[in-house]
Amino acid sequence: MAPTSPDSRPSFRHRAEAGLYHLVEGIVSRLPWETTLTLGRGLGRLAHALDRRHRAVVRENLRAADMGLDEAQVRAISLDCFEHFGTLALTAIHLLRMDEEELGRRVKVLGIENYDAAKAGGKGFIVLTGHYGNWEATALALSALGRTLSVIGRELDNPLLEPRLRELRGRFGNEVIPKAGAFRGALKALRMGKAVGFLLDQDALTAGVWVKFLGRWASTFPSAGLLAVKYGLPVVQLRSWPNADGTITVSVEPPFQVPVTGDLDRDVWTATQIMTRKIEDEIRREPRWWFWMHRRFKTRPGEGNPLPAPLPPDEWLLNSR
Repeated sequence: MAPTSPDSRPSFRHRAEAGLYHLVEGIVSRLPWETTLTLGRGLGRLAHALDRRHRAVVRENLRAADMGLDEAQVRAISLDCFEHFGTLALTAIHLLRMDEEELGRRVKVLGIENYDAAKAGGKGFIVLTGHYGNWEATALALSALGRTLSVIGRELDNPLLEPRLRELRGRFGNEVIPKAGAFRGALKALRMGKAVGFLLDQDALTAGVWVKFLGRWASTFPSAGLLAVKYGLPVVQLRSWPNADGTITVSVEPPFQVPVTGDLDRDVWTATQIMTRKIEDEIRREPRWWFWMHRRFKTRPGEGNPLPAPLPPDEWLLNSR
């Protein structure tokens, strides 16, 4: 075994974070689900009151979105968003430890036949989702039903927690494709007939293509669109949302194909816009469950790739609604 480099050794902060996590995990895992939900909402309200920086980001994003929100709605959605992510943080401790039976009670899966239809093509397929609802519950519930995902993800900064999280997420067969070299890893998984998941609602910095999202130009990773176009792969959207009774619903939407005209650059742009708009439609239906804390529009037009000129015609995007 190669010696551990000084930079890869756990720091004091890493050890402190890991100790705190294991303490919280030990406490929360012993609490009833309903109590955890209540505590999560309280944690979210506390964070909303104390975390001025992220509260400002949430409100700035809501005001800039073309959803016609007045200030009272902005403030209400902001609080609801913090409460949701407070519950998500604590209930994830339960979800990541649940067996198949309890997952079946807590997480209701709709449209499983759509996963099977895409899988039956034999070429692998793109799974489209975002930081909306409860993505941990989505991946776990599907894998517990034998429908596994290979999801592109960034490793945790803490080397003491990353192996534990990877183990928990992969209990039923899911795998994480490291973000470094993700395109090659995704292509390998697709060639094996697997479902590869992309969270397509993050700022891509200067590596993205420009698509419209919530009324603004957003730099967006084109990898999913490129794979769908180049290899004729179906795309399946996964949706999830919390219910008033404390359960979570996961919906597997029917597979669709992106349009292919032979102009690779424009086809990739169109595919990326279609997939982005599907996430946008979900947010517009119920904005409380999206991760508004993310600085999605940090990269501005003029940085990185140019906007498509001229823009593809609107009719190319009809199947995104």
